Amino acid sequence: MTEPRTDPRIGTTLDGRYLIKARIADGGMSTVYRAMDTRLHRTVAVKVLHAHMASDPAVLDRFTAEAIISAGLNHANIVEIRDHHVSADAAYLVMEYVRGLNLRELLAERGRFTPRQALAMLQAICTGLSVAHQEGIVHRDMKPANVLIADDGSVKVADFGLARAASAHTNATTFFGTAAYISPELAVGDPADERSDIYAVGIMAYELLTGVQPFTSESAYGLAFKHINDRVPAPSELVPGLSSELDELVAYCTNKDPEDRPQNASFLLSDLKQIQGSLTAGQLDLGSETLGGIKDLIPPAATPHTTVHDRLAQAQQRRDSLAESAAAAMSVAMGEPTQAITSGAGIDATQALGNRQSAGGPQETTVLKSNPDQTSVLATRPAASGGAAHGSGNTGQLPAVAAPTQRPLSARRAKRNAKAADLAWKKDAQIPTHQLAPKMRTGRKWLIGVLLTLLAVLLAGTAFFFGMGPGSPFTIPQLANVSSAQAISDLRDDGVQVTTLDVFDEKVERGLVVGSDPAAGETIRRFQGLQLKISKGPELFAVPNLTGRKQADAEKDLKAARLALGEVDKKYSEEVAKGVVISHKPGTGEKLRGASKVAIVISRGPAPVDVPRVVGMTAAKAKATLKDAGLKGEEASRAYSRTVEAGAVISQKPAGGQAERGSTITYVISRGPKMIEVPNVQGKQVGEATAALEALGFKVDVEEFLGGFFGTVRTQTPAGGTAPEGSTIKLVVV
Repeated sequence: MTEPRTDPRIGTTLDGRYLIKARIADGGMSTVYRAMDTRLHRTVAVKVLHAHMASDPAVLDRFTAEAIISAGLNHANIVEIRDHHVSADAAYLVMEYVRGLNLRELLAERGRFTPRQALAMLQAICTGLSVAHQEGIVHRDMKPANVLIADDGSVKVADFGLARAASAHTNATTFFGTAAYISPELAVGDPADERSDIYAVGIMAYELLTGVQPFTSESAYGLAFKHINDRVPAPSELVPGLSSELDELVAYCTNKDPEDRPQNASFLLSDLKQIQGSLTAGQLDLGSETLGGIKDLIPPAATPHTTVHDRLAQAQQRRDSLAESAAAAMSVAMGEPTQAITSGAGIDATQALGNRQSAGGPQETTVLKSNPDQTSVLATRPAASGGAAHGSGNTGQLPAVAAPTQRPLSARRAKRNAKAADLAWKKDAQIPTHQLAPKMRTGRKWLIGVLLTLLAVLLAGTAFFFGMGPGSPFTIPQLANVSSAQAISDLRDDGVQVTTLDVFDEKVERGLVVGSDPAAGETIRRFQGLQLKISKGPELFAVPNLTGRKQADAEKDLKAARLALGEVDKKYSEEVAKGVVISHKPGTGEKLRGASKVAIVISRGPAPVDVPRVVGMTAAKAKATLKDAGLKGEEASRAYSRTVEAGAVISQKPAGGQAERGSTITYVISRGPKMIEVPNVQGKQVGEATAALEALGFKVDVEEFLGGFFGTVRTQTPAGGTAPEGSTIKLVVV
């Protein structure tokens, strides 16, 4: 078995500042390391672009765009960008280091979340994402791996490497994004905007609630095809008992048509808060017996936190180690004996090095200045020469002797000498080289003494004021859900001025603290004070009177009253017109929480009635019959009829079935048969006469006289005038 290959970057320093400590994650384009910023002594994350990627101008442009975009998004729920560098040697991005796990790792540990945990996580994600959306930035690669959960409980959105300005409506001509969370429009190459991020958040919501992704496939393109064509199933199909509101949330976010999704993360954040407020404790904590609460989502600290002093101490230790290594290297490199000038009194004894000889004899001592208050220090450096001293002819001078050869200094001794030299330099630096002014008179000294005393008193008072008094710093504690009286008492005991503000709150009980301004965790001066927000309980809104209003108007009235339209039922009513509200529940004046739903009943109008048959009746009788049935009768037209006598109904519309009460039934009134002038066919052959009469609508009755041998019409009845259409003409043929 071979040893894993060590990353060559570990232990190196980028640009003389970022010391690479360990590798955190690998990606297709870059590797992320944990590093130490040696200039500011803090841990950071460094994303280093792979060498083969750094040579691609398009990749560098996108890498630079990530730095520019992320650096402009400053929020607690977004990973902070701290530095950026692109050169021929390396391209890297420096980010804040988030100690903890990403959401993908947390899902792998837990399997799934309770609805309360999932809604809390989604709200934190949407809070950060809404900042980007407000700036017109689309993330385009939202997924659990890009959501970081710190060991202090904070949630941060990371990796805006594929982000684009929403106004650019970029087309995905290249397959960007993660296939498991890609929106249908991105998958087919259509323009993408904030709603593409919402789709990905919807897929994440499904995964948080169920522990699995909605679609699986062996290839990225297979996954993309399912996102384009298949409906995301309801989470409750896998986790029975989940609220229908959560099913609707996932369906709303993952609608195939972007127009039918929340328009951006701010809208979705509002919906998430509304859903959480509408669910019961049992619905929110479904599965909490095994999955725990929100605090169970916070990953444990892998390593202890270090303070600024700890990091400075580590930096000093590193510098000392480097100095020790340098001293040891220097000692070895010198490799020659060190010479020391000594006298018989020992190495610490003061000795005269001898006066330099002038051409005329010993050099005289020179007085530098006559001013007795002027002090001068002549810094000298020990001679490096190991040669013999001057001759013994110099009176009062001890002869110099050669120094014995000494062993090279050890690394520990070199380090000790370096520290001693540094301490001596600091002490010497405090000794003035000359006096700037003559000595001060006694009176002036007294005045300065008084002023200094007053200054000391002032400084002491200031120190007390800002150190222990009203100006001392005070870190605001977490006061949420504490009784207002207790919170006010504790703060005043700590010397903090307190004001209160009553606010409505859906979750915090009446009389308890909702929060403070400034918020918990911030540091203030005690005299500045803070404002406590005290809960008045949930804000209640009265149900308006919706009776007699049309459905659209009733919905507007509810919206204006900060309520919502609930279930709509329809019933027949003899008194209320069709489309108008008959009743609603809860009733008028009842008070509900904001966004509560009000059910209404809409009138279908009067119930339908059976349509009686009036064919064959006279017009007057037909109208009366229809009126008795709750309908109206109306003559539509008149027509000739061979079978229906004049004045009677020939037909009606509708002919039967049911009709809405009060509706109109139309009918056709008979004019009786049509009167036709009878032609005279006497003397004509019977065939010709018969054809002429039948063409006019008459029936022909032929009677033969004496056998009708000649076939000639002898007489006809009637012989002229008019006769009803369809009546019979009698012909006598001879």
